[in-house]
Amino acid sequence: MATIIAIANMKGGCGKTTTCMNLATGFAAVGYKVLVVDADPQASATSWRSLRPDIDTPFSIVALPTPAIHREIPKIVANSSYEVVLIDCPAGGLASGSGQATDDISRYAVLCSSVVIVPIRPSPVDYLSCRNIMPLLSNVAAIKPDLRVFLLINQKQTNSRVGRDARDAALQFFRAENLEVQLLNTEVNFRTAYVEAVAEGKTVLEFAPDSKAAAEVADLTRELIACLQNENVQTASRAS
Repeated sequence: MATIIAIANMKGGCGKTTTCMNLATGFAAVGYKVLVVDADPQASATSWRSLRPDIDTPFSIVALPTPAIHREIPKIVANSSYEVVLIDCPAGGLASGSGQATDDISRYAVLCSSVVIVPIRPSPVDYLSCRNIMPLLSNVAAIKPDLRVFLLINQKQTNSRVGRDARDAALQFFRAENLEVQLLNTEVNFRTAYVEAVAEGKTVLEFAPDSKAAAEVADLTRELIACLQNENVQTASRAS
């Protein structure tokens, strides 16, 4: 049975697609058969693939920017050998030109997932904006009490005070009454390799395999595999 992981956040620009694509390569590199589901009407993941027409992709990509995603993904998984499914969720609001609420897409993507990764940039403004996803996650957790939610500190500026205090601040901001939120130990720093890789239609593991960025992706992949095997991670206490 495939593990379905939603990469979700109502805030745009927090690195959902970059996280999704690099993790897909990370899982594929250690032998998993991976499917990326592009649930964003802006089609960022699908556009990324179009930048590499002559390069084999180590994972499959399918576009499903629809609230029916929770019905479509199980059908795909049931007739496949995929072991990991990563859903690139849209930002909140209305999809451009369609009037469709992308919140509904994210809600149903989370509903069909067993794991949610929330990439967050370590700044108070971003934390406040990112908290908009917590009611959605809490509502789904009320239906799916086994839902696992991981915070990923992303695009961190290593030499800033905010960056140094990011872990404690994240745990304080992201608390929910009926939801256990776990903070991943691996942090993704702001590195030009992530941007340069996208311009080439590649992930950092392909573009710069010996870089610090590639090492971060490899570390993140290993940690997530361990988390899915019930290894310990730092946990945010439930609000009383």
